[in-house]
Amino acid sequence: MDKKQKENEIWGQWITIDNYRNYPALVNTLADFAGDNILGFVYIDHVAGTTLEVVKLFNNVDGKIEFTDSPLEKEIRVIIRYAQFSQTHFQVIHDRFLGDFEFTKPSYIESYNRNDLTEFRNNEAFDIYRAEGFPDDVQIILFANADVDDKFEPELVWGRVEKYSNADKLGFYNLLVQPHQNLGINKNEKLPFKLMNVDDKIRIVSIATLVETKKESKPWWKIW
Repeated sequence: MDKKQKENEIWGQWITIDNYRNYPALVNTLADFAGDNILGFVYIDHVAGTTLEVVKLFNNVDGKIEFTDSPLEKEIRVIIRYAQFSQTHFQVIHDRFLGDFEFTKPSYIESYNRNDLTEFRNNEAFDIYRAEGFPDDVQIILFANADVDDKFEPELVWGRVEKYSNADKLGFYNLLVQPHQNLGINKNEKLPFKLMNVDDKIRIVSIATLVETKKESKPWWKIW
């Protein structure tokens, strides 16, 4: 990896991976293509996480770039997930060109844009709670609804953020796991959350109340 860059530093960037055959997982992915090096664009797939789209393959011949293959020209998509390419010695390209290729990301990458999540993705307070390689998935403290018996303990769960506002620090997420306790909610249901101070530490807090049924008369984030 180039200077051990943070994951969020490579979103929306072009990178190269030299001598990709040094990495067995990549060899299998690119078995039908010619070339020793990868040129690709990094984007966020909301569900599958940080992803590298392979755009070109190339060789370095006497200090010059020679493009050897292109999945796009063959109408094939080759994608590599973060867990695989993060283990390589990739380099971020800051110029507009590599050889005679001007960097233009494939038009279909635009379909992955989530401008409504820009504030959330750029908010560093969430970083310690994000799943590596899955920037929209975070660990959340889930409390029982205030109307439920006090026998339930706070529970750590994973959620995929669908909406967030820095202004009020409120958002919504889809629950990715089934809670261990019977809190009256289930995996894949939509819940609210708040970024707030708990015991002198910023945490992501949620109440086991479905968005469709939460009471407007009482703020759901009041946990005391």
